[in-house]
Amino acid sequence: VGDIIDVKSLNIVEDRTPAPGFLSEADLITMMEANGIGTDASIPTHISNIIERNYVTVKEGRKLVPTPLGQALVKSYCEIDPELVLPKVRSNIEKSCELISKGRAD
Repeated sequence: VGDIIDVKSLNIVEDRTPAPGFLSEADLITMMEANGIGTDASIPTHISNIIERNYVTVKEGRKLVPTPLGQALVKSYCEIDPELVLPKVRSNIEKSCELISKGRAD
């Protein structure tokens, strides 16, 4: 404790972490199921909707690539409240709607 040392050399490297790859439809389905978003019946509709609304395009390997519109939508949500883009928010909304539809919540 309190020792002083001499630095012989220093090498600083600046780099960037690569962006994650795009999700395939199968990856998205797995993530939606893991986060309690949608049902077996509604998940394909959700995916069709984001494609039809031009939020993503489908590329080779069934990869879903965000369009400028999709990116702008997410950016706008993040500016309003960063939590809006979290899967738990969508999951909580769906659970609340289900409880309301069954008369177990207001």
